[in-house]
Amino acid sequence: MLYRFFLILCCFMMGYAKSSKNTIDIVAEHFKSVGNTTTITGAVKIKKGNDTLTADTVVVYTDKERKPISYEAKGNVRFTLITDDKRELHGKSKRLVYNVVKDEYRFYDDAVVQEVGKPNTLKGNEIVLSGNGDYANVVGKKDAPARIIFSLEK
Repeated sequence: MLYRFFLILCCFMMGYAKSSKNTIDIVAEHFKSVGNTTTITGAVKIKKGNDTLTADTVVVYTDKERKPISYEAKGNVRFTLITDDKRELHGKSKRLVYNVVKDEYRFYDDAVVQEVGKPNTLKGNEIVLSGNGDYANVVGKKDAPARIIFSLEK
């Protein structure tokens, strides 16, 4: 009997774990949806799997089936991302654009991305980062050059 209960519990938890990766949880003060654009304002908190995003405003652009194709966050943007190769990244910027189709993040205006547990840091006016961790591009400004700090691994 105990074995059967444990088996049912394991099946339930596995189903929950799979569904939570595809579930987006959004908490905010105001939601306004017009056509294929949803504007979310007021202490916005978004969670998808282990990825989190907080901002003053987030605009979600969707396709005809109402599936997100891009997100644009503005104001006090803070984020945590887990790359496909399991690296955890924390950061901040004034504006973030995430292209769901390309799985590409673009951080604008005083952007900083830091790998947790390592000195690896990107700072610049614009940072482009692939969701799978394959590439990162950093662009600075004339008066504030881009900066990259990283450790060399064997």
